[in-house]
Amino acid sequence: MSTDIIERSILASFHRLTSSERSMIELLSVYRTLDVDIIDHTARALGADQESARILRLPMIEARRGVGDDSVRLRPLLRQFLLKRLRDEDPVTYHRAHRLAAAYFHQPLEPLMLGRLGWYLQEIHHLAVSHPGRAFSRLADFSHSALMAGHPEAASRGAAEALQVDGAPEELKFLADVVRTVSEILASPAQVDERAIIRLDGILTASRPSSDLAALRIAQLARDLVTYYSVRLAPLPRMSTALAPAVLPGASQSGLSEVSTGLSLAEAVSHFPHSVMSRVHKVEFQESGAALHSIKTTLYTQRAGTVTYQPVDLFPAEAGDTLDSLDVRDANGWTVHSLKVIETQIYMASAVSSWLNEATGEESQGGSTSPALRQEISRSLASALQDREHETVGQLLQTAADQSDGNLRRRILSATQYLPLVAVLDANSGTSQKLQYEYEGPFQVKRLGFSGVSVSLELVLPTQVKNRLEIPRLDGLELAEFRMESEVPYTLAANSNRHNWPQSGTREVPNQFTVVFSRDNEGDAPYGRLARANPHLLYVVRKEDIVRVRQVNLVCIAACLLAIFVPYALNGAVWSNIFSWLTMILILVDAYYKNPKSDPGASNQELRATASRPIKSILGVNVLSAVVAASTTNAGASPTTLAISATGLGLCLLMTSFLHIVGRQRNRLIRYPVLEGRM
Repeated sequence: MSTDIIERSILASFHRLTSSERSMIELLSVYRTLDVDIIDHTARALGADQESARILRLPMIEARRGVGDDSVRLRPLLRQFLLKRLRDEDPVTYHRAHRLAAAYFHQPLEPLMLGRLGWYLQEIHHLAVSHPGRAFSRLADFSHSALMAGHPEAASRGAAEALQVDGAPEELKFLADVVRTVSEILASPAQVDERAIIRLDGILTASRPSSDLAALRIAQLARDLVTYYSVRLAPLPRMSTALAPAVLPGASQSGLSEVSTGLSLAEAVSHFPHSVMSRVHKVEFQESGAALHSIKTTLYTQRAGTVTYQPVDLFPAEAGDTLDSLDVRDANGWTVHSLKVIETQIYMASAVSSWLNEATGEESQGGSTSPALRQEISRSLASALQDREHETVGQLLQTAADQSDGNLRRRILSATQYLPLVAVLDANSGTSQKLQYEYEGPFQVKRLGFSGVSVSLELVLPTQVKNRLEIPRLDGLELAEFRMESEVPYTLAANSNRHNWPQSGTREVPNQFTVVFSRDNEGDAPYGRLARANPHLLYVVRKEDIVRVRQVNLVCIAACLLAIFVPYALNGAVWSNIFSWLTMILILVDAYYKNPKSDPGASNQELRATASRPIKSILGVNVLSAVVAASTTNAGASPTTLAISATGLGLCLLMTSFLHIVGRQRNRLIRYPVLEGRM
């Protein structure tokens, strides 16, 4: 009873506050403890002129019992009431309060300081409520740093904060479970409960590989721990190896200090494709109407024990959405972290700013750009990077290229003209040097004559790489011609090995080519480092399909002839039985050849149906004519049945002639490949 009286008294005091004070208390209800800094931070967010001393004197604020510091708290009964009401009735304010709290508790993780542990944990908790995606990254980074520093108990407490939040996404729960279990194992490696290993193995099996680099390394460490404690064959994973930081400045093999990540990456992009050993570009046509571009790139082996930012491919400047959506995987199926466009832009801008500073003290060689202007652009770049003004950064990068000359201009353009796909390769976790990724693009289909279909699409290929191109073979169709248009001169070498052809003894256009662009595009030539190529593929119906239709046509002609002459020579009942069976056979043949899905394993049914529609129409007319002629014979020999049968015969002969024209046109469309030559 006394509790109810106290609760009503507290709520009555809350409702007597002004509206601005009530808004302040609602936002403060997400904090476990309060102090002057928290109140000032919240007042600034509200844009209210609230004095912290007056807020601290409110009756619903009380001192924490048994604590020696000056921290206070909101009365527990009021705090529970406000949290429940905000969560159920005003989720916008509820999530805003947690976002403000997460911003207040944010602290840098490098270097990790245990004195800030409470701040780290509070930030993870509030992010888990307001922004689960950022909570995932923050928990992964914090756990990575804590495990690296040898504090598994701190990582476990971070995971517990995420698990306490109701409604957290499954991805965050999986990561928190992995971190908590790994921390338990590392806290006492000599006394590991077998149930913990079984639980950890189950969590890893049920979860998908993450694209976050820190989370990926923690998962790899967890898998190594499961292997070690399950079979006892692998050496115990070392924290310094399994959780090596992404980029550590150190000494190179020559003893010189390594340049920063931004400069290293910019130089690597400028000299692309020095790290690419081979590139295979495969195209497939999907039933959804899109062309699937699958890229497989093999990189040169990196130095053991390193983590490198490696440019893998180049994309046009307008392909930012495509680049951000790529799912890069290695040959083992592991997700390989790749930089987003904004992350790459930050690194490139940092490098360009450094280049401008280096050139400030040098005189322009034959140019008109003043050192003061370069220095001003560099300062503006640094300021825009600090404020995360990404549009401004992009404009300044263009300005830096326009206002530079000579070698500096070439360096800036080579690093910023295109969007590089940058993969983060971790030799410590066994990342394969063979990477694969795919994206979708449009293609256009056009009927060509009565026996072919033309398919056109656009490819974007790096000009300084030897590109191996694989174009699709379509079930039920024959590749008759391949040609490619490009503004950049190139040489096309076709793989003419017989084992790459679909059938031995046939001469068909190969579907594997090596594209080598002219080396004239280096330096100041106008071609650039990317080429837009437009392949044109011509598919025709197979010769055997035309032969089959011709055979069926002959059967239909024979049926029409029989319908004309046999009724005058045989008994009507016998003739009726013969034509009943013949009609059934013709209907079944027609159903089989007219169904575009007669081959269950065939792909690209729409393209196949488009190309073969004329011969299927010929087949349908012939079979229909024969069936009608056979059916009318049941009425006996008469001038009417004779006229119908003769008409059917005439249609069959006409369709057979048309089929002959289609076959000749098909033969004219086929272009035997020139295995090597200038295109």
